[in-house]
Amino acid sequence: MNSKSVPVIELNQTDSKQRGQAYGEAARERIEAILAAYREIFHRITCETWQQTVIRGAPFILKAKAFAPDLVEEIQGIAEGANREFEDVFLLNARSEILFNPEVLTPECTSIAALPEVTKNDDMLLAQNWDWYKEVLNCQVILKIGRREEKPSMVTFTEAGQLAKIGMNAAGIGLVVNNLISDQPRVGVPWIFLTRRILESSHLAQALGYVLNTPRAHSINFLIGFADGEAVNLETSPVEEHVLWPENGICVHTNHYLVPGKNFRDLKSLRNPYLSTYLRCRRAQKGMIELMGGIDVDAIQNILKDHMDKPFSVCAHQNPAVEQLEQIVTCLSIVMNLTRRQIHYTLGNPCRGEVQKLDLEW
Repeated sequence: MNSKSVPVIELNQTDSKQRGQAYGEAARERIEAILAAYREIFHRITCETWQQTVIRGAPFILKAKAFAPDLVEEIQGIAEGANREFEDVFLLNARSEILFNPEVLTPECTSIAALPEVTKNDDMLLAQNWDWYKEVLNCQVILKIGRREEKPSMVTFTEAGQLAKIGMNAAGIGLVVNNLISDQPRVGVPWIFLTRRILESSHLAQALGYVLNTPRAHSINFLIGFADGEAVNLETSPVEEHVLWPENGICVHTNHYLVPGKNFRDLKSLRNPYLSTYLRCRRAQKGMIELMGGIDVDAIQNILKDHMDKPFSVCAHQNPAVEQLEQIVTCLSIVMNLTRRQIHYTLGNPCRGEVQKLDLEW
């Protein structure tokens, strides 16, 4: 695998199963690699065999089928195309729910939105440093999924075998995400299914409905941008959600709840000895406020390179005090211009990677 690029997989099939098969065939090598990595990560965190993990994941399949039978069928196709068992690929799409353990360190992310009234060229900008286990850095793919009936064309950056994660669509909807951690997990719809539905939405109201009206299983912040000049943070737990709008034209979110829970506890501050989420939020907010009115892609990229308190910085690096399989680093840095339909991204740390650009013609 080329460690300096993210392969682009174009999927124009209208049939869910066929689309999944084409995806699985194209990403077979990366799916093999990521499954090997997650076998080790899952075992370290849960102390279960892979088969035990599969059994524990079965109830999530029922919830996923009830929510999106077409996406479960697509996962079946991915498994067939990659020559893997359905349960293996499903676990890739429910990995946060399966890995949840309040005793375990939780990975990090920094997300940013800037509305047209504060940007240099009146653009709607959405950005993220996606921080995760370094073993999956080279297991990412870019999916370009064509229009299907009422679903707009979309582009998503995600882990090989997954349905979707970070991305944008032809209707002007964009999405970045942050992991959160609360004390009320339950069997429900895995959040990867929600990211796919958000990116299949033609309207902002539709995207909000998918998140807020679904029995969720995990705690996630969905920062959704809209090319017409709006953004919203949806802080979610399985039992509660908070709808947060931009303040002075910007949104910044990291890995703690900005609004205290009424029906749950935010466990982030109780479970992480290296508590970077508050400083990263502060640094990104400060950087955005200082640039108010002059914010552009380059400016946000510089904020995402911030190294204050490295390695626990916005641009996250390896922590020498943590064992190998617990290393969390920035695996992807991305800035999306929803107005101009452009994506600027760097594989790995933005401080040292080469910026790639996608111009989307929709």
